[in-house]
Amino acid sequence: MKTGQILLLTLAVAAAGLAAWLFLGSGWPRGDAGNASGGVIVEAPQWRIDAGTPLLVGDLKDPFAYAGGDATRLLEGSARLGFDPEVASGNLRASIALDGSVAVLADSIDPSSMLELDGELTARNIAAIDQMIHGETGLGDPNLPEARAILAGTADLAISIDGTPRGVTYRGAWSVAEALRRGDGAIRNQGLIYSPLLRDNTVFADASRLELTLLVYRSGPAAQSDSVILHVVYGDVQVLAAPEDIEIPPNPATPEG
Repeated sequence: MKTGQILLLTLAVAAAGLAAWLFLGSGWPRGDAGNASGGVIVEAPQWRIDAGTPLLVGDLKDPFAYAGGDATRLLEGSARLGFDPEVASGNLRASIALDGSVAVLADSIDPSSMLELDGELTARNIAAIDQMIHGETGLGDPNLPEARAILAGTADLAISIDGTPRGVTYRGAWSVAEALRRGDGAIRNQGLIYSPLLRDNTVFADASRLELTLLVYRSGPAAQSDSVILHVVYGDVQVLAAPEDIEIPPNPATPEG
């Protein structure tokens, strides 16, 4: 065989080997759309979380409404959170139907309208991954009891009404964490209603469920409860993709009590 033919044959074999390596062994993650659509978590570096059934908590005078009841109410809306650590980029989008309690954000727009909040996420927005937040942890909001968060952070949230930007941005804090709200909207351990004055704030989280909590603040220290102008808890959380080392609760659809 001539030298030129040997060289061409060698190059052809090398090209075939490179193609096989790229397809089978390059190390790039290959998603399984069947698993995702079937409700099974896809283990990936990226986070993809959807949530629904928003519970509007309290009002401007009592934005945490620990006792729940009539101070909390279910509205229409949804939330979607995505973050890719490899490129340090993501997005948080949330919506909630308007009512009187959110008029401060919407300039008293028609209550049939939908309030939309949109925030871009970078590495600096991620405050906690698989960590305890709230309470005295220094993460989350000190007005809430401690809970384990699979992901939590902050965002600058742009406000839109029915898709029309309002030209206003608010400070926000969000978390996907062990559920704090019970079926009646209260934060309680059996008959004990939570209060920030309690010495032990570690017994109120439900480790079997996740909630996506969104707090929107006016300017001022986050530690002051009167700086909260919107408090929404999305109870129907679906973790569509998460890193493999994160333990995801079974997340039953209905909270206890």
